[in-house]
Amino acid sequence: MVIVLVLAALAGLSGVYGLGRARMNTAVFDLAALISRGQLRAMSRGAPHYLFIHQTADGRLRVQLIERPDSPALSPAQWASLDLTQGPGKALAFTRTLPDGTQVQSHALVADHLVLGGSTGPDTGGLAFLDLDSQRIQRPLPAPFSALALSTAATATDVDRPTADLLAGCNFCINPSGSEPYGALRFNPDGTLEVVTGSARSGAVIAFAPNTQAEADIVPKLLAVSAPAGATVIF
Repeated sequence: MVIVLVLAALAGLSGVYGLGRARMNTAVFDLAALISRGQLRAMSRGAPHYLFIHQTADGRLRVQLIERPDSPALSPAQWASLDLTQGPGKALAFTRTLPDGTQVQSHALVADHLVLGGSTGPDTGGLAFLDLDSQRIQRPLPAPFSALALSTAATATDVDRPTADLLAGCNFCINPSGSEPYGALRFNPDGTLEVVTGSARSGAVIAFAPNTQAEADIVPKLLAVSAPAGATVIF
């Protein structure tokens, strides 16, 4: 009976202290898979696709793979001021022409999506980020990713500890409205990739970390995507 109780206690501790690590690993690998799908889908369908990532008011990270033709193309100024109150599909609406010549507005097509667990409490199991200015991140990244910017406009209170702020852990994410940070990558039909938000034109980096105090020192994972090649690597 004592042995059973000890094993049960150990299993419970493993579940509690392994929650953040598991969510971190799941998030980064799911996101990498969605990036690969976006590239393949853009080439196969001959239409631009966008990986749109944003953090909602409840702290959760939502990622959508969006198909949107260039009709018309969005300017850098438009990308920097999207209204997300009705979702990315509405924010990225485009004009299409019907067979009779009539022009109508259509929402962008959401081809796939992810909802990644997140939490703002320091002691709750969930997904967090690590400020790209943190000394815990290797500098520079190995070639050919050494050109990627490992810095953000936003800075966490403690750059070496997990933060709930996507802006601190994402080098291409912006927050023009002050409510929901977001970032976008564009997959072109020729297989190339562009960073269309922020100023990190050489490629995208997001640093993930567990959001539990017990796992705060676990090595973070970096998802790096180079532009224009679109190569994705997890460090």
